[in-house]
Amino acid sequence: MLPLKPPVPKKNVKNIKLVNFPIFDENGEILDPNAWPKYQGIFNGRVIIINDLNDKSRLCNLGCFGQFGIIDKDKFIDYKTLQNQVLRQKKNWQAMELVPFEFPNNNQNYEDKKNTRTKFQKPHDANKPTYNNWKDLKSSRSTEYEQLLILSGVQHELSYFLLLEEAFFLCYTLECLEMRKENGSLMSVVECWKQFNGLKKNFPYYYAAYHYYRSKGWVVKPGQQYGGDYVLYKSSPTYYHSSYVVVISANGQNSELLPSWPSWYGCGRAIEAASKDLLICTVLGPEYEEEMLIDLSQYTINDIIVRRWVPSQNRKKP
Repeated sequence: MLPLKPPVPKKNVKNIKLVNFPIFDENGEILDPNAWPKYQGIFNGRVIIINDLNDKSRLCNLGCFGQFGIIDKDKFIDYKTLQNQVLRQKKNWQAMELVPFEFPNNNQNYEDKKNTRTKFQKPHDANKPTYNNWKDLKSSRSTEYEQLLILSGVQHELSYFLLLEEAFFLCYTLECLEMRKENGSLMSVVECWKQFNGLKKNFPYYYAAYHYYRSKGWVVKPGQQYGGDYVLYKSSPTYYHSSYVVVISANGQNSELLPSWPSWYGCGRAIEAASKDLLICTVLGPEYEEEMLIDLSQYTINDIIVRRWVPSQNRKKP
């Protein structure tokens, strides 16, 4: 077996005692079963939103569950994706160039400035609209205006939400999360199982892998930014960089993220450049069928570490 790399701590990190799950108190002792915590989540059809401030704090600090993002009816945007969108939008802001107002002290100064600007300015395109204030931009370019509001945080506030695997782990395994629909009705574990399988293809395989790594003490987060399904952190993303990028293979089939060898090779190079290891997690078990019961004992997990073989580095010395 390949030697495991030690996790890389982040800079200026102190030795802090961390709690793995939100069923323990701050001292690491399990809570009294009579006072078992029950966190409240709202299922909006895509993710589970946490509204209570105390629930957000405990779920984030005791186990690193959930993340912040922008939620609307059609899509949700996590914080890292939002940052990338900000960078892309900044490149397009020239298309939304505004002509600023000028408030001259007297008419003579205003005429001088106007003539000087006209002399050295490029001729104005009559077909290109000019906007003198935000009201013009709002009425004429509503899409760009809404994007600016989203990026500035005015139109949409950041929400704290749980992914499907996180919510089901808290609800089914730890029994510390109550999920309700937007109309307020309580969702049972069986109903959550059916809903989540309808939303995400091969959900039993993804959840079995999530449950497996969480049970081993890893903090599991989405790994799309590295081309994988999950990334694994030791203890907390606040104090450590992620160590592994996990790609899920359901019953030995090729992952949808990496359907061909060129994509595998590119993913491996990108992960290696980020000082991480690629972990192939093969989940064997039955596919989901309607009225299927929840039984994780039917699923077997095998994982292997894949590293790029470099001849100059791995050639045997004479």
